[in-house]
Amino acid sequence: MRYPGFKRLLKLAVRPRAVEQDVDEELRFHLEMRAAAHEREGLSPTEARAAAEREFGDVASVREECVRIGHERERKMKRFLLWDALVQDVRYALRMLRHAPGFALVAVLTLGLGIGATTAIFSVVRGVLMRPLPFAEPERLVRMWQANPSQGVARGEVSPLDFADWKARQRSFEDMGTWWYVEGMSGSNLSGDGEPQRLPAAYVNDGFFSTLGVAPVLGRALLAGEHQPGHNAVAVISHGLWQRRFGGDRTLLGRTLTLDGLPITVVGVMPPGFSFPSERVDVWLSDSLIEESGIPRQRQVRWQSVVARLKPGVSLETARTEMNGVARQLAEEYPATNVQTSAVTVVPLHEAVTGDVRAGLMVLLGAVGFLLLIACVNVANLMLTRATARERELAVRAALGAGPVRLMGQLLTESLVLALLGGAFGLLLAVWGTELLLAFSVKQLPRLHEVRVDGAVLGFAMGATLFTGVLFGLLPALRAGSPQLAPVLKAAGRGTAGGGGARLRGALVVTEVALAVVLMAGAGLAVRSLMSLLSVEPGFRAEGAVVVSFSSSPAGRTSRQYLAEVLERVREVPGVQVAGTTRNLPLEGSGEPAPLVLPGQSQESAADAPRVNYLFVSNDYFRAMGIPLLRGRAFTTLDREGPPAMMVNDAFVRRFFPGEDVVGKAIQWGDATAPIVGVVGDVRQESLSEPAPPLVYVHVLQQSRSSVNLVVRGEGAPLQLAAAVRQAIWSVNPNQTITRITTLEEVVGGSVARPRLIAALLGLFAVLALVLGAVGIYGVLAYTVGQRQREIGVRLALGARPAEVLGMVLRNGMRLAGLGVALGVAGALVLSRVMSSILFGVAPHDPLTFGAVAVVLLGVALVACLVPARRAMRVDPAVSLRAE
Repeated sequence: MRYPGFKRLLKLAVRPRAVEQDVDEELRFHLEMRAAAHEREGLSPTEARAAAEREFGDVASVREECVRIGHERERKMKRFLLWDALVQDVRYALRMLRHAPGFALVAVLTLGLGIGATTAIFSVVRGVLMRPLPFAEPERLVRMWQANPSQGVARGEVSPLDFADWKARQRSFEDMGTWWYVEGMSGSNLSGDGEPQRLPAAYVNDGFFSTLGVAPVLGRALLAGEHQPGHNAVAVISHGLWQRRFGGDRTLLGRTLTLDGLPITVVGVMPPGFSFPSERVDVWLSDSLIEESGIPRQRQVRWQSVVARLKPGVSLETARTEMNGVARQLAEEYPATNVQTSAVTVVPLHEAVTGDVRAGLMVLLGAVGFLLLIACVNVANLMLTRATARERELAVRAALGAGPVRLMGQLLTESLVLALLGGAFGLLLAVWGTELLLAFSVKQLPRLHEVRVDGAVLGFAMGATLFTGVLFGLLPALRAGSPQLAPVLKAAGRGTAGGGGARLRGALVVTEVALAVVLMAGAGLAVRSLMSLLSVEPGFRAEGAVVVSFSSSPAGRTSRQYLAEVLERVREVPGVQVAGTTRNLPLEGSGEPAPLVLPGQSQESAADAPRVNYLFVSNDYFRAMGIPLLRGRAFTTLDREGPPAMMVNDAFVRRFFPGEDVVGKAIQWGDATAPIVGVVGDVRQESLSEPAPPLVYVHVLQQSRSSVNLVVRGEGAPLQLAAAVRQAIWSVNPNQTITRITTLEEVVGGSVARPRLIAALLGLFAVLALVLGAVGIYGVLAYTVGQRQREIGVRLALGARPAEVLGMVLRNGMRLAGLGVALGVAGALVLSRVMSSILFGVAPHDPLTFGAVAVVLLGVALVACLVPARRAMRVDPAVSLRAE
């Protein structure tokens, strides 16, 4: 449809100006008047003209100044007229909205929902993905991993010896740093200064802080000499811990805290925004505090994470090429340990921090953008309907001299006023929605502490408001400026619906339905993916088990002695049926990777040995977890001492000993040979979406680990049992800090929290889109029936049956819905591919999901059509004929 009024709007900007012409005419008039006076005094015309110019002075300068004054006056006049017109239009818009409160309320609520949801999601996306990392020149920071190309492992941790070689041989980096931090494992017990507390701790090297380029806000960072054994009893604490525990006391610097029974001096406090490598870290300690017995400094033991700063002018690709060359050199020099780690993965640090959540957040941002478009289309339809109802008013205004541009400006002003009201409501929803998103996203998204409604988010909200105001107001405004208004008015006066307006409203409904289909298809895929994830058998029984997490590092006793005493005391608690420990709970990590060496293999021959994950568990762990024993036996108390014994899972047998009975076979464990005594069922260790990896279980009292997850199963409610278990632990060590008390069911729920969040948000957006689509169809049909009421009455008077009228209205509505569904399904088939990285167990083009979406939307559209259709079949022919 063409709108000549739009061309008239463009001509306004290029209207010729007459200031120069007016000034020239004025100057010519004055010069001619002076010359005529001199001619009357007896001078010739030439002499009179020359005398007049002499008296007038510099004509060019006078003309230039007059033109400047004229332009300034014209600009002031235009500004005054524009401002006066704007004030009039705003007042008139508010008055019209006051006279149509229902229309205004629906429009403001619709826009507020769209703008509010979009702004809330944008605030999260900006905080997580768009904000630069709070470090000096963050674009030069990279994260590095050792890679194992033969086994498809791209991101493995680094051993301290390999890191030392990296640092010595590279030329691309200005500085390099390392840290060790594992959620729920790396930490230090604070005691002797108030209530005992477990502090999440990152163990760093001497290049950590200098590489990141962040200095403490109070005190200093760790010095190079403070990373040597015997000189490393110093710590830097987080700003949050400084405020929470010590009330921001500046005299804390130089004070000694007791961490894990050792005196540690506080030398610095980090700035409020510093939270690397995790926002949960409360203290940074030297990695030399990690005892050799805890994590050996051996080339094959890889546990450090690496960050590096590129030198100015060095590209990422250059650094990758150089580091891969260094890795190949180490593989040649140390074939026994490095032949499989002959590559290095180098990625920007920002990508490393946010990479696994980028796809989900971008899907949400796209979905909420579709919701905003649906809201705009809905309000545009309302505006079109209202503009059609006001055609007589617009015609009267045009007859009184209002041009098309003036009418278009009035309607655009009304749409912008509506948008601003909706934007204000949406901003309130955005503030509330952002807080709600943060509450539901804890532990699911990184950098949540940087998410806030700041100036940039407010600017986005304002931009979205103005964009929506122009978007949904443009079509009604252009239609009002059309010179075909008179024929449309004549048609309206006869009670028929204008063809152009009906087609435009129908096109908007089709667009709205198509967008709703795309949103519903995305939500359906996310929900089906979540259902597939929840249907996965984790390999253990979650019901009725409680988890108590702590770190066994008591002074004066070995971890094995302490852990054995704790287990004995817990098993004596009334109601406890079974208790076992593990370092890595299922769904929270797959253990410690190490080469699988069989008896008789030398270190050289074992260079190509596959790597498997080792888990450290106690006897009764498998009973406590409900993991089935398939063959052989489980660990017993006899396995705590003497020759080591191993257990493996079924995935281990299928991969390395297919079709064989592995019970009785042996694995090389250090210098000893450890027999395999039992085979247990597979457990999803990494996540529900990852298959069970091959696992080797080691008795924790053979080689203990400080981080402990105590799993207890007994009588009564799990959390009530946990209170008695905690008291039993404190009876062994009153200063023992408990880092977590939860249930296995909560662990399973936490593993699907992010997919559940995405599915819930997409589902919410889809429901809103479905409601808006139904409202759009209903609104168009209700208006059409109202406009064609006389025509329908005549049809009924001439013998048409009510059922025929009902079918006519239903066909009109369902034709729009069907076309929208068809276009939406085609668009969803294309766009759903971007969701493939966040789906599990369902294809992006799943026919069941798309079929269900089409059926649901068509069903809702049918319900929306029935109300105006039933009203149409009840039209009284007599009333219509009398009106004619």
